[in-house]
Amino acid sequence: MDTITTERKEQGSTRRSILQLLRRYGEMTALELSEHLGIGAVGIRQHLAILERDKLVSVSGLRRQIGRPSNLYVLTPEAEARFPKQYDRLVLDLLHYLEHIGGAMVLEEVLEQRHERMLHEFGPHLADKNRREKVETLAKLLAAQGYMCEWVEEEDGSFVLTEYNCPIDCVARKYNQICLQEERLYEALLGAPLVRESSIACGQHCCRYRIPV
Repeated sequence: MDTITTERKEQGSTRRSILQLLRRYGEMTALELSEHLGIGAVGIRQHLAILERDKLVSVSGLRRQIGRPSNLYVLTPEAEARFPKQYDRLVLDLLHYLEHIGGAMVLEEVLEQRHERMLHEFGPHLADKNRREKVETLAKLLAAQGYMCEWVEEEDGSFVLTEYNCPIDCVARKYNQICLQEERLYEALLGAPLVRESSIACGQHCCRYRIPV
């Protein structure tokens, strides 16, 4: 492999890393991206300029701090295509058709069947585990489904489960029942109530659930 090809691959990898960081944190400055990636701020700004040119990132505002204010970069709607999605247009059409011919009750029945299937699929992986192990296992299962899921244990013994990507985002924005159903699913799997603190479907940059002590 020649030097030029290697450099292009490395540059493409850096820009993918920038997109992933912005997806994870919502908005970041060039300096913050530089610190995360271990790349000089000048180099990061060059990558951001290319991503802006390609309409994948944009400047959302300024972060005021000591010294000169810094631009805050965010993903554009066009960048969503770079993250896992699951045939949202087809699913939307099917759900709309079911609701049209059978009403809300048929739609609820279909979603309930999905709930039962996922409970049956995920349940055995969490069986006979303590709360911490259940949260860790659920995060891994969701990450494998494309949710970019992470978890942390707080000092008070509670847990926070965070999803930085929703593979069915476009569907969930139209049918909020799916978000409520997933919350029920997580509660059933963990055997504990959840508090939903943010939601991608409602416009926030992540779905965050808190599992109290």
